[in-house]
Amino acid sequence: MTGTPALPTSALQPYANARLLLFSNALPGVLDSTRTGRFLFEGFLKRLRGISSKENAPGLDTGDFTYEGYLTRGALLPLTSSQPWDWLSSTISWSTTGIRPVSATTPALLAPCFGVAWLGPLAELRSPGRLPSPSRGQLAAFSVTEFGGLYGAGGIGSLTQPLLGERVQAALKPNRVVVVASGESLNVLAERHLTTVTTLRGLNPTLTGRPSDPLPVGSWLFIPKRRAAANADTSTTSLPAGFYTPETLASYLGVSTSTIYSWNSSGYGPPFVKLGNLVRYTYEDVELWLARQLELSRG
Repeated sequence: MTGTPALPTSALQPYANARLLLFSNALPGVLDSTRTGRFLFEGFLKRLRGISSKENAPGLDTGDFTYEGYLTRGALLPLTSSQPWDWLSSTISWSTTGIRPVSATTPALLAPCFGVAWLGPLAELRSPGRLPSPSRGQLAAFSVTEFGGLYGAGGIGSLTQPLLGERVQAALKPNRVVVVASGESLNVLAERHLTTVTTLRGLNPTLTGRPSDPLPVGSWLFIPKRRAAANADTSTTSLPAGFYTPETLASYLGVSTSTIYSWNSSGYGPPFVKLGNLVRYTYEDVELWLARQLELSRG
């Protein structure tokens, strides 16, 4: 009896294909400052670890996943476009050598910077650019914290020259990009995601029109990290701000309270804290747990 032959291994096996759309701002890292450039990259990314409520840091939120990898090619796109998915087109004029794409008016992209990532089979991309559907890929917000290695060509750490082929460190932020459906406006999205129109405009500075105007169907925009559930009752002193009870958590997740207690016993559900005889769940731990379940469900 012969066994199944082992598949060949590759140094890139732990890495996922990724396409990244990143924006430069007039003030690097300040998302609501004027956008000065729109950059496209492809590369390989490897997930490192999830960020817990105890590990928040500038650019890192609870529920994020840290990544590292390598950029293989890049392109400089027009700052504005009427096609929201042009960056997923299969026909892009790529740069494969030299520094990150630049022009006379758009310098090289600097960290920290922010954008969106497509983690999935690049073979699914078509022209004209559009979001593959259905797909096993993931669309998520993406924050680059550093370009370059510890000691790279031309500098040290984040001071390395912006060469294609360089190392990149970043955070993937699940559930921070929304695709606009029919009838949705800034008012609708702000209410649904427990935020404000002002915040949405800050994250998406190219948005125009009145808050009640329908947004273009099929377009996409960034949303802020969800801090609380709309149906979580924080009006009583028995529920400190930032915590769910088993009852409000059950309501948020759409399950029964007995299911929540069953999860507690089996170790499946979100981590909880004991306050005397009370059981409580932090918003941050719940969102991190949900992000992990989403990732597992997508294989």
